[in-house]
Amino acid sequence: MEAIPAATAQAVPSGPTPAPSKHRWWALAVIGLAQLMVVLDATIVNIALPSAQQDLGFDNNGRQWIVTAYSLAFGSLLLLGGRLADLFGRKTTFVIGIVGFAAASAVGGAANGFTMLVVARAVQGLFGALLAPAALSLLTTTFTEPKERARAFGIFGAIAGSGAAVGLVLGGLLTEYLDWRWTLYVNDVIAVLALVGAVVFIGRSVPAERPRLDIPGVILVSGGLFGIVYGFANAETHDWDNWMTWGFLAAGGVLLVAFFLWQARAKHPVLPLRVLADRDRAAALSTILISSAGMFGVFLFLTYYLQSTLGYSPVKNGVAFLPMVGALMVMAQLSTNLLVPRIGPKTVVPVGMLVAAGGMVWLTRLGLDSGYAAHVLPPLLLLGAGLGMSMPAAMSYATLGVAANDQGVASAALNTTQQVGGSISTALLNTLAATAATNYAADHLSDPLVKANAALHSYEVAYWWSAAFFAVGVIITVLLFRAKKKETAPVEHTETPTPPAVPTPVPASASASAAVRGLVRDGTGVPVPRTALTLLDASGRQLARATSREDGSYALDTAERGGLVLVGSAPGYQPQVVTLSVNGTPVSHDLVFLPSAGGLAGTVLGAGGEGLPGALVVATDQRGDVTASTTSGPDGAYRLGDLLPGDHTLSVSAPGHRPTAVPVTVAAESTCDIQLTVAATLRGTVHTPDGRALDDARVTLLDAAGNVVGTRTTSVDGSYAFTDLAGDQYTVIASGYPPVATQVTVNGSTEGVDVLLGHKEA
Repeated sequence: MEAIPAATAQAVPSGPTPAPSKHRWWALAVIGLAQLMVVLDATIVNIALPSAQQDLGFDNNGRQWIVTAYSLAFGSLLLLGGRLADLFGRKTTFVIGIVGFAAASAVGGAANGFTMLVVARAVQGLFGALLAPAALSLLTTTFTEPKERARAFGIFGAIAGSGAAVGLVLGGLLTEYLDWRWTLYVNDVIAVLALVGAVVFIGRSVPAERPRLDIPGVILVSGGLFGIVYGFANAETHDWDNWMTWGFLAAGGVLLVAFFLWQARAKHPVLPLRVLADRDRAAALSTILISSAGMFGVFLFLTYYLQSTLGYSPVKNGVAFLPMVGALMVMAQLSTNLLVPRIGPKTVVPVGMLVAAGGMVWLTRLGLDSGYAAHVLPPLLLLGAGLGMSMPAAMSYATLGVAANDQGVASAALNTTQQVGGSISTALLNTLAATAATNYAADHLSDPLVKANAALHSYEVAYWWSAAFFAVGVIITVLLFRAKKKETAPVEHTETPTPPAVPTPVPASASASAAVRGLVRDGTGVPVPRTALTLLDASGRQLARATSREDGSYALDTAERGGLVLVGSAPGYQPQVVTLSVNGTPVSHDLVFLPSAGGLAGTVLGAGGEGLPGALVVATDQRGDVTASTTSGPDGAYRLGDLLPGDHTLSVSAPGHRPTAVPVTVAAESTCDIQLTVAATLRGTVHTPDGRALDDARVTLLDAAGNVVGTRTTSVDGSYAFTDLAGDQYTVIASGYPPVATQVTVNGSTEGVDVLLGHKEA
């Protein structure tokens, strides 16, 4: 018997395995076309934006919304789209997604103004959120034989990984030789082929049991993902301390925390937590998140380098990425068909991410006079090979072993992870690169090539951060992926004796043949021993009881079949309840316990020791996720409930005061008082020696260590202002004429510095 990855046997879909479809390879072609349409649309329009802007007459701020409208609708509605695929059938949702996407593309291509184009892009994202999870879940349920599944996911992963590069090439060709509108019309050509293929080659799949739609869950997750994607999109055009950035990010984080808390108790959850509980699936989703974030470091900043530094045209720029696409496709097939089946993902995926990190580090050596063949091509081939080893395998494991009625939402979780990874990367790398360029320019004012070198330095910083993403991915995947092992053949079931009245540990030898088995762990992966586990039938009758062993493993046996309920409880943790489908084959299910919630209370104090009302208090966990937030009352008192016990960071901010953050350890009920200091303001004017105010002069504020605190542009009266400053020594640099630097020490609440700018007398 051929050994297969361990994840394959963990949770078998209920019912007998259907016979393979005779049209399954044609179905793969159709699914691949649809996926290509969704993926390339994230980049193909980018190339056409300057032409569209000139044709329709919108400003530079509008350019961002052409991109953001699509990503907002797509990212925030993916989980809903995945659940709708489970609810109404995957083929039905797939066909509706194709038709809607094509119609929106046609409207966008025919747009006669900015508003019409933005609305069309948003509708594209909406139907893309239906199409993408349905496509992946169709692939998962069409290919069930391990060897064929590996080949199919190798092809699908290559399409998903190379779609962005294909979009750059196709966008450049269509814009240069036809018209920018064809970057949208091309979707209709692809959609017609995909629609005909879907009707002919994809079988209809109607769920045996239609899950109900969790309306509160839909609202929470859609709002949370909207806040996250919109917040990171704002970070590209606003500062991180702008409320449009942190406000939406914080709101999105709070809504997502509320969503996961609600999913633990909802009767018909949008995203059943059992889908995320598997260790291999967590590793796979982490791989997709990190790879998506790292890839944008290539496509975004290498595109800038090729066009701005080497002077490539859009078409030549797109063609330059083709060798990377080729390497990705070759390695995708090798990894999914040869490497993963033989040695498992625990080795293949981390090695792939390590190779990709090496390619990123190599890109940091690019200079102003670098050539494509000697300096750009080798790291691109490395990146393609690394992504080809990691992404297709991760996509396969992200949906492997998921119950049939959860395939749509599991696929949506994968697509959501990919979208969020791209959004985070784009905002973070753009911000870091812009800061690096500003600092470099300030330190090299005498360099005649300061602008070109500052841009090159900003790309280098982005590449190093992308390499760091992949390096972190190496560590995460090594720790999370299970080692490959051979599966033993299932043992025949015998009649189960009457269960004992007291929970008793089950011997290890019984685990192999038990009807339900698995591990009990806490949120950090630590085993939870002596957990009381009870197996019930649909009427609530007890079938079996046991306690988990010291390593967290458990086994429950029963002769009953069908939908059974597993209940687990342990002191200090929230009880867990899950429904499992048992049909004669051992089912593996891991329970993940969350600690019982604690609370944190205290008082926010002003500089004089008085209670400070209206202060924003936010708690984040060790990963940086927002776990709770509130505002202080009239006497400065606050309280945060439903916090998980453990270490948190408490951040407090209030108007006119310096924000602060302190570490806190939350137990059952903890107390923490916070005192804020009054923030200082530095303001002044920039004018010429003859007293004329200078507008549009650039004023940069450096702290005592030389770090850039902020940059302002003077208004029409020459004024500028920096707020929320600590008492410290600063340097004010004004430029517009030859730059002038002035040192100032901020002590009180408001300090004034006027700057004279002008040419020196000859």
